[in-house]
Amino acid sequence: MRIKAVQRALWPLGFPAIIIGGICGGIFSPTEAAAACVLYAPILEVAIFRSLNLRGVFDTAKSTGLITAVVFILVGAGAAFSWIISFAQIPQSILSSIGIDEMGATGVLFVISVGFFVGCMFVDPIVVILVLVPIFAPVVDAVGLDPVHVGIIITLQVAIGSATPPFGCDIFTAIAVFKRPYLEVIRGTPPFIFMLLSVSIALIFFPQIALFLRDIAFK
Repeated sequence: MRIKAVQRALWPLGFPAIIIGGICGGIFSPTEAAAACVLYAPILEVAIFRSLNLRGVFDTAKSTGLITAVVFILVGAGAAFSWIISFAQIPQSILSSIGIDEMGATGVLFVISVGFFVGCMFVDPIVVILVLVPIFAPVVDAVGLDPVHVGIIITLQVAIGSATPPFGCDIFTAIAVFKRPYLEVIRGTPPFIFMLLSVSIALIFFPQIALFLRDIAFK
């Protein structure tokens, strides 16, 4: 029984092999690795496991298209909103009013965290990154922050904000995937948001939590 289970699990292990092996081996970019996995998945399900027929492939593609459409409606609305606030130079005005140029490294990290967290509560993460990164980049260089550390904090805040009410994109993705009502989806989010925000604060004050593996590997 266990041998059969292991044998059956060997095929799905091809996914991490494609992603990690392909990227680290210089065969794929991350986007190309994702595309290769999308091709590998129907091969497994149709030809190897035979859990899907052509009708199932069509239904899966249709469901994926509908979910993607829901998300990209939000992306489009977010892009329009970001153009308006960028044209009005609202982010620059807010940062100038709080005196970010006079802050130390810790203060800048807090402002970056709040900016990306709040932004992703309302707008798609890609849009927030495109708007805010060019604004924060000169400040990050000026105070001498480690770009890897800043990137990790931004990635974490983007993930938290996207799952935070009222308009986090991940909430609407979950609604579309699991077909559950809005209030039911957001009811379970507060404990996880609290834990992740606690991790964010720890990363700001203790950057080696995020950087020690890099330092071990490249020093």
